Amino acid sequence: MVTDEKVYSAALVRYRLGIVLIWLGVLTWLPFIVLRIAGEKPSLFLYLPVHLLGVIGGSRLRSAARKEMDLLPAKKSLLQILGHGMIFLGILTWAPYFYLKLATTQPVDVMNYLPYHLTGVLGGIILLVINFLIFKRTA
Repeated sequence: MVTDEKVYSAALVRYRLGIVLIWLGVLTWLPFIVLRIAGEKPSLFLYLPVHLLGVIGGSRLRSAARKEMDLLPAKKSLLQILGHGMIFLGILTWAPYFYLKLATTQPVDVMNYLPYHLTGVLGGIILLVINFLIFKRTA
């Protein structure tokens, strides 16, 4: 017999699995960075699919689990809106890179775009953490 407690427990497991997938997707870049520091030129296209599968798959899994547990997000604060906006702009940084690389077949260096991507994503995450800490302090 399936009870509400078992459904909630399964959703909680999926939520935690989503967090693990996100971290694995982010940490995929550690070997890439180490190889770049060592002077090697590893292919971006070996690491990118694993990164995207982890981050996008994990976030979708978390989102579905939150809905299943009826943990819909509360009203968004200004810091949350700005944080998500910065993350979105950091991801959008790759649009010109892929346009130049795939549509015009020009040689493009990843390192010209990576600082903007990391600034947007990490800056947005910092804003979300600040918002979380403020919320925890007031709650």
